[in-house]
Formats: sequence, C-alpha cells, structure tokens
Amino acid sequence: MKISKSRFEEIVYQKFLKIPKEIREKIENLEIIIEDKPSSHFLGLYHGIPFPKRKTPSYSLVLPDRIVIFKRDIEKQVDTEEELEKLIEKVLLHEIGHYLGLNEKQLKKMGL
Repeated sequence: MKISKSRFEEIVYQKFLKIPKEIREKIENLEIIIEDKPSSHFLGLYHGIPFPKRKTPSYSLVLPDRIVIFKRDIEKQVDTEEELEKLIEKVLLHEIGHYLGLNEKQLKKMGL
C-alpha cells in the first residue's frame, strides 16, 4: 500500500498527539523524521541519548535526538490504511520507548 508523504506525516502527527499528555510533556529535544528510502531492516530507528541519561551536567548544547520512521518499509507491511495507522502507532511508540530508556525486552513485554 502506498500513500502520499503528507498523508503519512499527518498520521504520524495524529498518533503522536494520542500519546498520553504525561509522556508527551517529558519529550524534549527530539525530532521525528519520515524517510522514504527503505532501511532494509527497520520500520523505525531511534538515535540519541535516552531521556533518563539526559539529567547529567554533560548533557547540554547537543543536537536533537531523532526518531526516523521508514515510510516505504511500513507501507510494504500493510494492505489497508487502517493497518498502516496501527503499524505507525506501534513503531512510533516503540521508538519513543527507546527515547524514554526502555530496552527491547521491556518493549516486547508491552507488545511493542
């Protein structure tokens, strides 16, 4: 299934706004990027310093952390826009989980 990049970005933004306010308020110095090119291995990827490790004196004047969502890889996994929305939400929550300091084992227990 393929959709326009603007529609894809809109879905990502809508899913971000559905994250509980208590979690969204903890998110700082983070950008979410949509890439068209396939990653070959990932649906999303987090680059940065997890939130729990940011409260040190050495964490200052750094570039934003990044969550990259791989549009084509996600589109290849689904047949309908409903499936696309669910997968985007799962990938976004997974990567935000890494931002919050959760590891793969913890995310798997949460179904992410």
